[in-house]
Amino acid sequence: MVNEKRRSRSRERDTRPDRDRERERERERDRDRDRERERERDRDRERERERDRDRDWDRRRDRERERHRELQQRDRPGDRDRAERDRERDRDRDRDRAEDKDKARKDKLDDEQEEELKKGDPKAALTKEDLVKKEPLSLEELLAKKKAEEAARSKPVFITKEQRAAEALKRRQEEVAAMKAAAAANVPKFGDVPVTTLLNREKRDPLDKYDRRERERKAINDERDKDKDTDKRRSGAAGTEPEPVVKDKEKEQEAIRERYLGIVKKKRRVRRLNDRKFVFDWDAGEDTSIDYNNLYKERHHVQFYGRGHVAGIDIKEQKRKQSKFYGDLLEKRRTEAEKEQEKVRLKKVKKKEDKQKWDDRHWSEKEVDEMTERDWRIFREDYNITIKGGKIPNPIRSWLESGFPKEILEIIDKVGYKDPTPIQRQAIPIGLQNRDIIGIAETGSGKTLAFLIPLLTWIQSLPKIDRLETADQGPYAIILAPTRELAQQIEEETQKFGTPLGIRTVVVVGGLSREEQGFRLRLAYMPVSNLKPDTEEAEDASKLMENFNTKKKYRQTVMFTATMPPAVERLARTYLRRPATVYIGSIGKPTERTEQIIHIMGENDKRKKLMEILSRGVEPPCIIFVNQKKGADVLAKGLEKLGYNACTLHGGKGQEQREYALASLKNGSK
Repeated sequence: MVNEKRRSRSRERDTRPDRDRERERERERDRDRDRERERERDRDRERERERDRDRDWDRRRDRERERHRELQQRDRPGDRDRAERDRERDRDRDRDRAEDKDKARKDKLDDEQEEELKKGDPKAALTKEDLVKKEPLSLEELLAKKKAEEAARSKPVFITKEQRAAEALKRRQEEVAAMKAAAAANVPKFGDVPVTTLLNREKRDPLDKYDRRERERKAINDERDKDKDTDKRRSGAAGTEPEPVVKDKEKEQEAIRERYLGIVKKKRRVRRLNDRKFVFDWDAGEDTSIDYNNLYKERHHVQFYGRGHVAGIDIKEQKRKQSKFYGDLLEKRRTEAEKEQEKVRLKKVKKKEDKQKWDDRHWSEKEVDEMTERDWRIFREDYNITIKGGKIPNPIRSWLESGFPKEILEIIDKVGYKDPTPIQRQAIPIGLQNRDIIGIAETGSGKTLAFLIPLLTWIQSLPKIDRLETADQGPYAIILAPTRELAQQIEEETQKFGTPLGIRTVVVVGGLSREEQGFRLRLAYMPVSNLKPDTEEAEDASKLMENFNTKKKYRQTVMFTATMPPAVERLARTYLRRPATVYIGSIGKPTERTEQIIHIMGENDKRKKLMEILSRGVEPPCIIFVNQKKGADVLAKGLEKLGYNACTLHGGKGQEQREYALASLKNGSK
C-alpha cells in the first residue's frame, strides 16, 4: 500500500507540469481572443469617427459654397427669386435626408455591435467560467511551475519563420501606434478635428475622394430630380409662365458673364496615363451647336432678283477699283529711273526663264558638248542601259557623233545600220579605250558589231608595214563561240566589215579538215607579254590610250552573252582585268519581246499538246527544242507525215547537214 501511494504521488508530480502547461496555453488563447475583439471594436469605432468627420467636412464645405453663391447672387439682377426659393427648398430637403440617413446608419451600427457581443465565442465564455471556478495552485505546484519555466528558458526554443514575421509585425504595429499617439498629442486642432486631417483631405487624390462620395450624392441627386420633376408638373398644371424662354435668357446672360466678366472656369478632370476608362462626357462649353441669341439663332437671308446687292454695294467692283487706284498712284509716284530699273529687272527675269527652258531641253535637241550629267543619265534610262565599273565613258548618240574612222562609217552606211542599238551605244566607247568589257544583252540586239567595231579600229590603228610584216605570225584577234552556227554567223558579220578593210577572217569549227583550217590560221602560240595589269591603270582611260598608241599594246579581252549565270561571271573575271559591265534591260528578267507560256503535263501528253498548238495556225518558222538527239529525229519524221516541213539540227549531224538545215530555216523552205 505504501509503495502504491508513493507511486501515485510520483505520477502526480510527473503530470503536474503537463497540466500547468495546458492551463497556461488556455490562458494565452483567452487573452488573444480578448485582444482580437478589442481591436475589432476599436477599428469599428475609428471608421465611424472617420465617417462623422467626413460628413462634418462635407457640410462645412457645402455651407461655404452656399455663402459664396449668396454673395455672388447679391450682385446679380433680381429676376430669379423663384429659382432661389426652389434652391432653398432643395437644400432643406437634402439636409433632412442626410440627417435621417446618418441616424439610420448609427442605429444599424449599434445593433450590429450588440449582436456581436451577444454572439460572443461560447468556448471563450466557458473557459472564463472554468477559470473562475478553478482552485488556486498549491505551493508545490507553484514551485514545480517555476522550475519548469526556468528549464524552458534555459533551453533554446525553435520559432518558425511565420512566427518570427508575426512577432515583428506586432512590434511594428505597436511602435506605429505609439508614434501616432505621441504625434496626435502635439498636433493643434481646429475645433474637434486635427489640422493634419484637414490638410490630408485637401491633398488627397481627387479620384479617391470622389469614389465614395459620388455614389451617395448620386442617390441624393436622383431623389432631388424626381422632386423637381413633380414640382415642375404641378407648376405647369397651375399655369405658370413658360420655362424655355426664361431658361434661354438665363443661359444667354450666363454665357455673356463668362465671356466678359472673367469668371473662374471649373477645372476639367485630368485623365491619367494608366486610366484606361473611356471618358464619354465632354465639357458643356465645347458645344457650339446651340446659339441662345435669337438674332443668330434665326438668320434671315435676303433674296435678290438678278444681280442685286445689299444697299447697292458690289464688293468685287470695290476691290477692282481699289486695286486700280493704288496701281495708278504707284505709277504716278515712280520716277523715270525706277521705271528703267523695273524694265531691266523684268528683262533679267525673262532671260533667266529662257535660259532655264534652254537648259531643260530634251537631250535629242542638244549637241554633244551641251549634254550634262543629268542628260546622260536620262539617255541611259531611255535605252534601259545599266553600267557597273569605275570611269565609264558616255555612250554614243549616233554613228556620226561616234568619231569612227571614215572607212568604217562608210561600211556601216553601206550595210544599212541606221542607228546603233543600246548595247552598241555603250559598249563601243568602252572598247575604243582598250578596256575589258562584259556585255549582257538579249539575242539579236547587235552584240557582234559591239565588239567588232573596236576590234577593227584597233587593227586599223596599227601601221600598214607592221601588218604586212607580222601577217605570217598569227591572228590579231581570236573570237570564241559556243556553237558552230554562232561561229559561222560571226564570220559572216565580220566578212561584211573586214573584207573592204583588207582584213582576213577564218572560222575554225568541228567537222571540217583540221590541216586546212590550221594552215589558214597559222596559230603557233599566244604571247603573255601583252597582258593588261590588274591595277588602277586598267580603268584609267588616259593610261590605256597612251599604251594604245604604242607598238606593244595591251591585250583586250571582252565577253558578250545573252545570259550570265554567277558561275560564268566568276570564270570571266579570272580572265578579264578590271572589266566594265554593261546590262541592257532588267537583270534576270526575260525581254519584253518574249512571251513565256508554261504548260505542265505528263510525258505522254506532250505530243498531243504540240499538235494542238500547231493546229491553231502558228506562223512559221518555228523551232522545237528536244532533250535527246533520237527524239529530234523521231519528232521530225512524225511532223513530215502530218504534212509539216521539218528538219533536224543536233551534234550527231555532219557540218554540211547542219548548214543545210540552217539555210532551209532562213530561206523558209523547211
